[in-house]
Amino acid sequence: MPEKVRKAKNGKTIYFQISAWYNEENDRIHITSGSKKGAKGFITTVNADPKSKRGHPNLFKKLAKFLREHDVPAPDIDGL
Repeated sequence: MPEKVRKAKNGKTIYFQISAWYNEENDRIHITSGSKKGAKGFITTVNADPKSKRGHPNLFKKLAKFLREHDVPAPDIDGL
């Protein structure tokens, strides 16, 4: 099912739906988006290790908090 993408009036911003979930096995948060009109969607991951290619501690904490606030599995970020 194609995702709805809306462009802001300023023409510089788009609004679209993403999905995010925590994978306990590899301690990563997965982020995905669908596609529309032949454009590819994406899947990526983020983790808390600043030395990792996918490491972004700030984003990881924010997403973890958001997941936890919505009562789905989330990493323990108290020690980060």
